[in-house]
This record gives sequence, C-alpha cells and structure tokens, in this order.
Amino acid sequence: MNSVTRKSRGFAGERIIEIPRDALERCRTMPLINSLFITRMGFYPKARYHYYQRPTGISQVILLYCTDGQGWIQLPNHRVLLTAGEVFAIAPATPHSYGADADNPWTIHWFHFSGTHCQQVMNTVMDERSSTPHAFRVPYSEERIALFDRMFDTFLKGYSTSNLLFANLTLPYFLASFVLPENFQPELGTSVMSPTDKAILYMQEHLSQTITLDNIAQSAHLSVSFFSRKFKQDTGYAPIEYFNHLRIQRACQLLHFGDLRINEVASQLGIDDPFYFSRLFKKHMGVSPADYKKSEGIQRRT
Repeated sequence: MNSVTRKSRGFAGERIIEIPRDALERCRTMPLINSLFITRMGFYPKARYHYYQRPTGISQVILLYCTDGQGWIQLPNHRVLLTAGEVFAIAPATPHSYGADADNPWTIHWFHFSGTHCQQVMNTVMDERSSTPHAFRVPYSEERIALFDRMFDTFLKGYSTSNLLFANLTLPYFLASFVLPENFQPELGTSVMSPTDKAILYMQEHLSQTITLDNIAQSAHLSVSFFSRKFKQDTGYAPIEYFNHLRIQRACQLLHFGDLRINEVASQLGIDDPFYFSRLFKKHMGVSPADYKKSEGIQRRT
C-alpha cells in the first residue's frame, strides 16, 4: 500500500465522493466508460493547511483545478505554482506532494480518474508538447462548475449503472472545457423528478434515521410492490440496499473529514451497533472503517 501523508483542519463547505470498490469494478467492465472513469472527486474551498504527500504516487491521474487563491505541487524534478484560473494534472505513479499557500490558500475542484486511456487523456489535457510540466490558465466558466456539481450530485444519488454512466460520460465533456474553452457552451436543462428521484431524495434527507421500505415507497407515492419493482428497474438495486450505499457514502465523508470515532460515525448514520456498521462498511468499500482511515493517512492538524 502506498504511503500517504495528509494534513488539514477540514474546510467549511468541503465535499468529497469516494467511489466504492464494486462500483469501480463495474466501471472497468462498461465499454462506454472503461477508458476513463472517476474514482474520487471533491471540492475544497479556502483549504488552509491542505497538504498531501505521496512518495510513490498513485495509480490514477490526479487533476487539480484552482478557482481561487493559490498552492503548489512538488514533482520529482520540478515545482509548480497553481493559481486561480489554472489547472494541472499529475500522471499515475508520479511521486508528488502538494499543498495550499499559507497566506492565500487555494480553492480547488479535483478528480482522481482511471481507465485504459487515462494517461492519453491526461496528455491531451496538459498539452504534453512542453518538456517542462506547468499549469495552464483557462477562462472561468460557471457552466464548468455546474458540470462538476452535476457529476457530484449524480454520485450522491448512488452508484446505479445509469448514474455511473451519466457521471462518467460527463467527465470528457468537463475536460473539454480545459482543452477547448472557446468552444465550451453547455446547455444545462431541468427535468421533472421521477418517483425514483423522489425516493432517493427522501433517502438522502434521512440518512441519520432508520427508515423502512414502506417509508420510502410513501415518499414516491407508490405502493410498496410497484415501487420496489420500479426502483430496481431504474437503479439496479433494491431500495434498502441503495439506502445503505448512500449511508456508507456519507460515512466515507465523515471519516475523511471529521475527527469522529467509528462508533460516533455509526451513530451519525442512525446505526446503534458499531460492529454492524463496520461489517456494512466493509461489504461496500472492501475495507473496515478503521483501515479506510489508516489507508488514507487521515490526520488532523490542531
């Protein structure tokens, strides 16, 4: 396992999505997205004391897009200053460290992505004709940020096949805003919420409570039997299984950013039995909550 050092105090408004192992395995089998897919993404506003060190790098591409403040990226033979309006990508297996400027900390939208063509995609984004790694500047775009939020919010709804496809098929379009900013004119429309969307919203609003299948079906204004069939048809999951996906997703965020103990995280999710929580977490993420914290090198600077 790679050695990772992470320091921060946590940042007001921070957001992170950690894609579960089983969902990533499904991404690798989907022809439409197996060449490029998101493994993790997040947003850190005014990230004072943000710092990561990975002496051996990681197996994915890391993309950092700074929209305010500034920070730095240290590569084996080069140091890059990343300022507002600039983007930079770190190649797989590249030793690196990076952090926010102490006096003017950066605000960043960031991705880890993998796939059979992630290196080629990175080369295109970074315009590898230059022999010296450098950040490059792009015009600010509200549409680009809206696309980021669209991908993030899609993952918040869970890891159904349709959600994995939509979020990951949106990623190349998002990256195109860096490669061809002059041609970037997205049109984001609105849609009416389906019964499944209403149910997922209800789940998201009740992650700290114990809810039943009947509760969820009522939120969609459907009978339990019809709702269960419709929900599984739309998402590929039974409703309660999907609810547990969302709970574990929230647990990852609490473990990543907070100082809560494992039993306190379980309590935040309305789970009284920490052993049951640990089993549920390992089922979805492939590691125990304690090992997840350890593997992330999650530390808090006080």
